[in-house]
Amino acid sequence: MKIIDGHIHIGKWSSVFLDYGTNVSDAVSVMKESGIDSAVALPCDTFMNAELLGEIKSQSDFTFHFAAWINPEDPKLDSFIENNLNDIKVFKFHPSFQRMRITDEPYSKYLDIAEERNIPVIVHCGRWQDIASYTFPMEVAKKRKKLNVILAHLGGDQPSLCTGCATAVKESGLKNVYLGTESVREFHFVNEVVKTAGADRVIFGSDYNLGLPKMYIPIIESLKISKEEKELIFFRNISRLLSIE
Repeated sequence: MKIIDGHIHIGKWSSVFLDYGTNVSDAVSVMKESGIDSAVALPCDTFMNAELLGEIKSQSDFTFHFAAWINPEDPKLDSFIENNLNDIKVFKFHPSFQRMRITDEPYSKYLDIAEERNIPVIVHCGRWQDIASYTFPMEVAKKRKKLNVILAHLGGDQPSLCTGCATAVKESGLKNVYLGTESVREFHFVNEVVKTAGADRVIFGSDYNLGLPKMYIPIIESLKISKEEKELIFFRNISRLLSIE
């Protein structure tokens, strides 16, 4: 079955992840070994957008879909986006690292760009509920109906947050909200999320280089759903958002 990894990182992390880093060559090897056909590649928290895009464009062994890390305090960000807009397939927002909610004003102009250019956005959702609650990107999605929003880590990488997020997505009726599976290990709760929100709302992600695709592919394969629904999770949903079908 075709697989697109909807959330990987390439580059070097800060001390929050022990300065760990990988390069494009490392990523290509792991993706190929894991049976991944292509991947959405995000920088790490050192905000090396230009460096990562350059490395991706210089290699031809594997297909990466570049995601720009949106840090409003990065003085190079606006010019980078302006000069490389055609190569940017996704915007990534990480409220926890930036210490601001996705609803805060500094993010607004980047959400405007994403909405106008039909660029899907991935929003980190975590356990820090004051800043990284899934409720904030859902608020954005309600106001911006043309903006496709992917809630990373199934809304928070904790069983109660994952299932609560799935219920909120279902009850909202929003068709522009998706849940990414990256880093979620508990197969039972992934199954509950898919059962609640629907396979058409879920996108596979491994969170490499912090995780390995081979750790998370079996979770999707084990789900009690049809082959067609697994295809939605593994590649059809993200293919549609990236317009690569």
